[in-house]
Amino acid sequence: LAGFSAFTVVLLLGIFTATRSSSCVAFLQQRPLFLPSLFFFFSMLLPTANAIQTNEDVPGKGIILDPKSHTLVLQCNYTEEHEKEMGFVWRKNDSKPLTEEGKKYSIIDNTKTLVINDPGYDDAGNYTCSIGDENATIVVQMNVSIEVTEGSKNQVEGDPLTLSCKAMGVPTPVVTWFKDDEPLNISDPRITLEPLGDVSDAKLVIQDLNFDDRAQYTCVASNGISNETMTVLVRVKDKLAALWPFLGICVEVAVLCAIIFIYEKKRVKPDFEESDADQNPENKNLSDQKEGQDVRQRK
Repeated sequence: LAGFSAFTVVLLLGIFTATRSSSCVAFLQQRPLFLPSLFFFFSMLLPTANAIQTNEDVPGKGIILDPKSHTLVLQCNYTEEHEKEMGFVWRKNDSKPLTEEGKKYSIIDNTKTLVINDPGYDDAGNYTCSIGDENATIVVQMNVSIEVTEGSKNQVEGDPLTLSCKAMGVPTPVVTWFKDDEPLNISDPRITLEPLGDVSDAKLVIQDLNFDDRAQYTCVASNGISNETMTVLVRVKDKLAALWPFLGICVEVAVLCAIIFIYEKKRVKPDFEESDADQNPENKNLSDQKEGQDVRQRK
C-alpha cells in the first residue's frame, strides 16, 4: 500500500469492509468478475517505479551546478539485472545523443556516468539517460549569480541614470529593485524597468535625476533555488559642481595678480624718488657753472 495515495487506501479499505457484509457477498457471487476488475482499475493508479536510479540527492529535484567546480557528474543505474549489458544513451534537452567528441563530455563506467568538463552557465538543462524503453531525466540547475561592475556611481542633476543587474541562473532569475531597503516606487513616470538578456526588469532607468534620487539601489535576483543581491550607491551632484573648481582657480589667480601688482607698484615708487634725489645735485652744479660763465663774459 505504500505506493497508493491516501484516498485510494481509504477507498480500498472501505471496499474490503463492505465485502464482508452478507448482501455484498451475495452481490459478488452473482458477479464474480466485479472485484478483480475493481482492483485492476485501482492498481492502475499506482505510480510505476522507474527502473533507472539517478545520483540526485532527492529523486526528481535535480542537481545544482557549481560554476567553480571543474567537473559535473551525472549517473544513471539500471536496477534490472538482465538489462545491464545494454548501454545508456545520453541526451541534453532532447537533442541528438551526446558523444565524447571534443573535450566537453566524458562517458564512462559502461555508459552509466556522464562527466561534463569545465561546466558553465550553458551546461544547465535537462539531461536524459535512456536504456531500452526506460529513461530518466536529471534537471541540472544553477544558483543565481550577479556580475558586479560598480559599487557606486556619480551622476549630475538632470542626467539619466542606468543601473544593470546582470543576473544569471537556471531557472531564469526574477529581479526586484529596492531603494534604501524599501521597494522601489515604479509608479514614478521617470522610472522604467527594462529586460537585460532573458531576465525581465534587470535594467533600471531613471530620467531627469534630482537630489532625492541619491540613495542605495539594490537588485535582488531569485530563481527558487538561491538568492543574490547587488547594491550600488548613487550620488547626485549639482549641475554647476564642475564649474566651482574653475571659478575658485580664477579667483585665486586674480587675487595673486592683484597682490603682485600692488607689491610692484609700492616697490617702484621709492626707486623713482631716489632717482630724482640723485639727479638734483647734478642739475644744481650745471646751473652754477652756467651762471659763472655768464659773469666772466660780462667782464
